Amino acid sequence: MIDKSNVATQNISYANVCRSDVMKELPEKYYLTHFIEFAEFIKSTSSHLLGDDETAFFAEFAKLPEDAQCILVRIVNRKSPFVRKDTLVYSEVADSGAAINLLRKVGFVSRISKHCFHDFIGQLNKQDLIDLSISLTIDKPAKSANKNKWLNFVSNALSNALSYDQVKKSPVLTSHIYFAKQDTFHYLLFLYFGHLSGRLNQFSMRDLGVMQTQSVQQQQANFSDKDEAKSAFYYANLFKAIKEANKSDIPLLQTLAEQLIASDKPIGFLATQKYHHSLYKLAIVLIEQESTLGETLLSQSQHPAAREKYIRLLYKSDRKAQCEALLLAILDDPDSETLLLFAEDFYAQKFNQKRTSVLTDMLKKSGEPIGIDEAYLGQVETGVKDRYIKQHRLCYFTENKLWRALFALTFWHELFQHPASQRANEFSYYPKVLKQDNFYDLLHTEIDHKLSEFTNSQQFCDYISATIDQYSGEPNGLFYWHNELKDVLTTFIQHAPFESIKHHLLAMSKTFKALCDGYPDLMYIEQGEVFFEEIKAPGDSLRRNQLVSIKQLINAGFNVSIQRTEWRFNSEQNYVVVDIETTGGKKDTHRITEIGMVRVEQGKITDSWQTLVNPERHIPKMITELTGISNEMVKDAPKFEQIAEKLDTFSRNAIFVAHNVNFDYGFIRQEFARLNKKYTRAKICTVQQARKYLPGFKSYSLGKLCCDLNIELKNHHRALDDAKAAAEILLRINHVRAEQ
Repeated sequence: MIDKSNVATQNISYANVCRSDVMKELPEKYYLTHFIEFAEFIKSTSSHLLGDDETAFFAEFAKLPEDAQCILVRIVNRKSPFVRKDTLVYSEVADSGAAINLLRKVGFVSRISKHCFHDFIGQLNKQDLIDLSISLTIDKPAKSANKNKWLNFVSNALSNALSYDQVKKSPVLTSHIYFAKQDTFHYLLFLYFGHLSGRLNQFSMRDLGVMQTQSVQQQQANFSDKDEAKSAFYYANLFKAIKEANKSDIPLLQTLAEQLIASDKPIGFLATQKYHHSLYKLAIVLIEQESTLGETLLSQSQHPAAREKYIRLLYKSDRKAQCEALLLAILDDPDSETLLLFAEDFYAQKFNQKRTSVLTDMLKKSGEPIGIDEAYLGQVETGVKDRYIKQHRLCYFTENKLWRALFALTFWHELFQHPASQRANEFSYYPKVLKQDNFYDLLHTEIDHKLSEFTNSQQFCDYISATIDQYSGEPNGLFYWHNELKDVLTTFIQHAPFESIKHHLLAMSKTFKALCDGYPDLMYIEQGEVFFEEIKAPGDSLRRNQLVSIKQLINAGFNVSIQRTEWRFNSEQNYVVVDIETTGGKKDTHRITEIGMVRVEQGKITDSWQTLVNPERHIPKMITELTGISNEMVKDAPKFEQIAEKLDTFSRNAIFVAHNVNFDYGFIRQEFARLNKKYTRAKICTVQQARKYLPGFKSYSLGKLCCDLNIELKNHHRALDDAKAAAEILLRINHVRAEQ
């Protein structure tokens, strides 16, 4: 075993996962081809959503010579609308200077003008800020001051000593150009993607194979008419401004609130959603310091969280009659399951003298907690799953994945192929009918007919299996494909009450937004029955969306419970003690040469496994001298990919233990990453644990600690011998833990 005590962990680089030698290459003017594809989509599907500015944008672009088109597309792909002219030089463009001059002449770009000067200042680097201030005689920061100090200085100077006219001929300004049509272009992007975060580089990622896209039979517009599109764009930008605003800048937030209140009524689903969410976002920040304005914003918002907060505010301020009226209105006609649950609970507590909440009641009914080792901190569900597997229960991680996958596969045609689902283009993964939560309203005939066709579990299993086989790997926005998906779903269908499955799928189709998440962590099979279990670590609470989904599952006829846990030593815990030998100390560049593993169950060593590994690279002489492992010894050894499955199986359902665990664990995770696989285990370090439970030794290196503890270590720096020694140390540690 190499000395690992000072080896730092490193992140897996993208290059290690997708090596450049297998990456696709894009043609020379790929970006222009992508822009034309983007423009053709807009013109063919969304011309009715264009105003005069957008129509003129495409018309003027079409008149440009190809070099100017290339430079313009390069400009629009930049993050900032301010671009240094000397960065726009490309081998495929004959004269970028002439192209820039032409773009300025027709109005696509401009010099840095007075109206954009303030925004321009904010994106300058430190040296540009220093150069811009060279003419000022007032006290300036030291040149060594950081960029923020210089930015604050220049920004403050704008309002007194520094003016645009003073610096408009400065090289800092004349070296830059401004993309003058950015608002128009951002609206066009919004029309294509249906949201503000879409970028043209997604076309490149698609062509490189980095981003998967969904095949679409017929492309169509994201919006029905121009008023809806413009309203959605306006409120999406306003919401973004509110979200990004400094929460301590109360005057700015007040200005945004006044703008929001004075704005035209939102048109369409997206604009309405952003409008009510904006009201809520501003209200929760302003209500402490501007209570009247904050309350006005809350009262106007139909966002569920805003309605809840407003009702609580009314009750707290002793306006109980108004509070009760709003609660009763929700109970009579609820907008969502989550809001209904709140209203039922709050009304029962405040007006019917109920003393505890539904969430508290459910946690109280969860019974005694079970003990889980602290090594599972952060992944308590894994600890419970490992415990159940040891009890010979068939157990799976499910959470939201099971129901979202089953829902998508059951209604694949209705969600992704039916005209009403209205996915605009290949980048639109998420069906519009789910975004707007009107899936059942629009397609109730098809949904009811589909569910009525399934008459028994086997028939449904066959249908789901066939759908997986047909569409496996297709991006869909609802779930991720994985190798175990078919096994998990068919096992569930075969053991669960069939009518309950259909009942809940129907509920999801009616209120998908309320039932798209919050599902229990685990599913296990016991005596032929399916059980769902939500796992709660110490200090965890039950969220309302979880309660909504749990209640719906119970109403459908499923067995659902909450299992609380507590951190304590478990004498029946399984461990796998690991040691590796490597070609060096860095997992990104060095490789494994030997692996030794020891299985510990019921407090005893029960099994072991060892193999040499061909590292596919030279073993340095100093490493051979340390470990005794030579290039000759490993030349015919299996490569890691050949033993990966055995390693994964041997270490399954156990805590990963090693002396300086991050070294061994990091190397093994990296080897799996090279195979595009994940390797995840709870882990314990015997160095850290020995310092805590076996204190007083001068050194905690493996060799010296074994010597002090009279633990036999015959062939130090050979993997299996070191793993056995570390396992003995673990047993000594666990003996102390058990006594404590």
